[in-house]
Amino acid sequence: MSDRVYKLIETLQEKILLLKGECVLERSKNDELTAKNKALSSELAEKAITIESLNEQINELNQKHSEAKEQNVGQTDESGISDEQIDELVKEIEYCIGQLKK
Repeated sequence: MSDRVYKLIETLQEKILLLKGECVLERSKNDELTAKNKALSSELAEKAITIESLNEQINELNQKHSEAKEQNVGQTDESGISDEQIDELVKEIEYCIGQLKK
């Protein structure tokens, strides 16, 4: 074969090697992003469970608070928590939920 053909083959081989290297790099980046995506999805699921739990606590505390107001009693018999403490807990839980949603 002529020198021109050899040079073209050599050029093609160099380009192929460059493309292989870029492909390996992109696969590595893809693997990293996939791992990050899985970790973030897992974290999101955990936070959703936490939010659900906090919402249940808010509902329970609101119910207890309403019952205490209806009875016009300063403290609930079951827990010994005052209305003010319940209000503070509800506010704190709502704040925590707001922070988790960010």
